[in-house]
Amino acid sequence: MKLGKPRGTRDFLPDEMKIRREIMDRIRAIFELHGFEEMDTPALELWEVLATKGGEEVERQIYKFQDKGGRWLGLRFDLTVPLARVVSNTPDLPKPFKRYCISKVWRYEEPQSGRFREFVQADIDVVGSARIEADMECLSTAVDALRELGLDDFEVKINNRKILEGMVEVLGIENRIAEGIFHALDRLEKVGEGEVARAIRALGVEEEKVSRLLDFTRFKGEEAITYVENELRPSSKAVEGINELKRMVELSKAFGLEGTMVVDFSLVRGLDYYTGPVFEVKTKSKGIGSIAGGGRYDHLIEKFGGISTPATGISLGVERLYEVLSEEMKVHAAPATKVFVACIGEENLPQAVAFCRELIKSRIPSETDLMGRKLGRQLEYANSKGIPFVLIVGPEEVKTGVFKLREMGRKIEHTVRLEDVPALVTRLEGSSQQPASQEGN
Repeated sequence: MKLGKPRGTRDFLPDEMKIRREIMDRIRAIFELHGFEEMDTPALELWEVLATKGGEEVERQIYKFQDKGGRWLGLRFDLTVPLARVVSNTPDLPKPFKRYCISKVWRYEEPQSGRFREFVQADIDVVGSARIEADMECLSTAVDALRELGLDDFEVKINNRKILEGMVEVLGIENRIAEGIFHALDRLEKVGEGEVARAIRALGVEEEKVSRLLDFTRFKGEEAITYVENELRPSSKAVEGINELKRMVELSKAFGLEGTMVVDFSLVRGLDYYTGPVFEVKTKSKGIGSIAGGGRYDHLIEKFGGISTPATGISLGVERLYEVLSEEMKVHAAPATKVFVACIGEENLPQAVAFCRELIKSRIPSETDLMGRKLGRQLEYANSKGIPFVLIVGPEEVKTGVFKLREMGRKIEHTVRLEDVPALVTRLEGSSQQPASQEGN
């Protein structure tokens, strides 16, 4: 009987992991260029931590269980709630605290394209600043990471939870059902207006107000700003929210985001802990939808017993980026091994192993045959893995100290001494015009 894996999870073979690692390494490099520092938290959290201000929908998605001591635990569903726990317990962190984390999270939801039950998020957060510049720093860093990955066909949507709350206030809807309305609106793109309208009506909202709410989500750009200034002026909260959005637009050029940002009232973001600007990055032509999202959460840290601390952040979805980029990056993915040390004759195996270790000491990724195969089969193996160089070790080579280094792609052999192999491999790899002669150094 073959045993499978849990639904919504995946295995990644080495060729796939090379691409995933490349994506994460490029993201990490950009995060660090912007001054963010790496941290991590346990995959397991106490249930009361995960349930803090996540919302009912998130609680349904959390993997929850009891340990052998009877304590209720869960797998983290995002990387923001654990960060808030850490900050609440570490009040002396220098502010602003700019952290990044690239790690796995788990959610029990229906698997679909770009969405799994186990997935990797790449998060950045700025803790300690209430200024809009902190939100823009997160947004610009995320966009720089996407550009570093070769993406440029995206749009940055921005909205503000204060405007959403102001809309509910102006309509005279009770605060106790506001979060339910926001959760329903957050599903607008997935399920359509009809289903969202039914969900809002089920909360006890009158038909006229349901229509007003749906009309509200259709406003974008300058029209959206004008709508708030004309229709929601009675709400000081909505006015504050639109002023924050206008400030974001004003700062867009300075932060390298000019021409990419659009005010869009259909953007809600479903987590209950958002308190101000929310944002989402969507591809225009790849058909994969949102590839990054986040927002401001100024009251989350105090929910864990910490002092009131403003914070904002954004998360890049590694799984969706992988779906967008994997085919293109597969062509350029380099093998981990640079040199395969091929052995002719069992008696020369100790020397082949020793030579392989010498190359490794010189920081040249290398491996040798572990199967006792003939030379032809060893060359087939190296070729199948895309290993660019093969160093042939036979009795004559061991005797003279002169070896053949074969370029597998061009089928060219260079005669070389062992101590010169690292420099030759480095030169051949870095040269745009490789030597045409069959004789090397």
